[in-house]
Amino acid sequence: MTRTWLRPWIVLIGAAIAVGCRHSNGGSRYLYVWAGPTMPIPAGAPSPDDFIAVLNANPADSDYGRPVTSIDAGFHGLMAHHTEYTLPAGHPLFVNDFATRQIALIDLADPLKPRMVRRIDSVPGFGSPHSFRRLPSGNVIATLQFGGAPRDSGHPGGLAEFDPAGGLVRTGSGADPAFPGAHIRTYGLEIFPTIDRALTTSAPMNDEHTADVIQLWRLSDLRLLRTIAIEGVTGDSAGRHPFEVRALRGDTTALVNTYACGFYLLTGLAGDQPRATRVYAMPGRNGCSVPVILGHYWVMPIAYDHSVAVLDIADPAHPSEVSRLTTDTAFNPHWSSADPLSDRIVITGQDDGTSRVLIARLDEKTGRLTWDMRFHDAASSQPGIAFAALKWQHAPIANAMPHGALFGPAPVK
Repeated sequence: MTRTWLRPWIVLIGAAIAVGCRHSNGGSRYLYVWAGPTMPIPAGAPSPDDFIAVLNANPADSDYGRPVTSIDAGFHGLMAHHTEYTLPAGHPLFVNDFATRQIALIDLADPLKPRMVRRIDSVPGFGSPHSFRRLPSGNVIATLQFGGAPRDSGHPGGLAEFDPAGGLVRTGSGADPAFPGAHIRTYGLEIFPTIDRALTTSAPMNDEHTADVIQLWRLSDLRLLRTIAIEGVTGDSAGRHPFEVRALRGDTTALVNTYACGFYLLTGLAGDQPRATRVYAMPGRNGCSVPVILGHYWVMPIAYDHSVAVLDIADPAHPSEVSRLTTDTAFNPHWSSADPLSDRIVITGQDDGTSRVLIARLDEKTGRLTWDMRFHDAASSQPGIAFAALKWQHAPIANAMPHGALFGPAPVK
């Protein structure tokens, strides 16, 4: 792995190798989508179960984008939300329903026969699981938005570590005496195994006024090391709601996007005095959500701008926008995940927009993003699949809402 951003020629070689690997096999065969009922559920109506859907992701097939199979999670859903950011190899996939506060483990070893293998109903002392990261050991770290502290403490969230089968290993609290009463809602998560560190963000899932902080943890025992307040800038709100965080090359720095579309470079992570420096902002835009990095490009869904932007982060201290792709105003782009075997990126939306799954393609030489126009409804030329209109194998469900989505596992032959 490249150890520094100060050697651009090494970065370019590494990016070229990565591009070659992604394009060499044409693409992943399936698209896994974690979904549930659209809220609100009518009064008196039963709540359908959350479910995992498997879609055909082979562009050469006539049924590209159509359902292959689906199974329900075995519990009533209220808000099917995050999955892991990448598909794990040899282990069940962790997913959550944020509103029911449950975690499920899905065995995807056979794409045609996915299996729900375990449900975790609660984590002692904490609630509302949100994001997941997989450790090299196979264990999984999860963020938990709420802790069980006294009411006047702000109920700060924390982290939990699970073994690959879902057994709880340990937890750690985000409560910090330096921030008494702060409403820290542990949200996004990144891990740095080589330096024994993790970073989390703080953002609400409702209209609560929460602390705009980033937290540094020791990964091996989930001990909180430092809470960093995001300093505001007079005249804008780009520092509000630190949302997602991604490691950069070298495993010693990271970039954070806020929901209000500010970008902060995190340095000094190997110690206990990290620094957050604002390096970019998108004035007037809101809803910067779940990004993905491909090469030296940061792909940024922006919900309320109804667009997906691409930032060049070859120099992470000076990001620059190189392209932007728009959607219709009813779709609020939120989640993104890359196909490890092609140039494709899956995009799903927030729950307050239309229920669609879209695929974009990124030219990693130029950063230009385009919609995959073959991935669309049979009776429409609009990009994407109207997820709510599809028929599922496991049960009829009206107005299903997709959220986490991942490509995998086998390459197209």
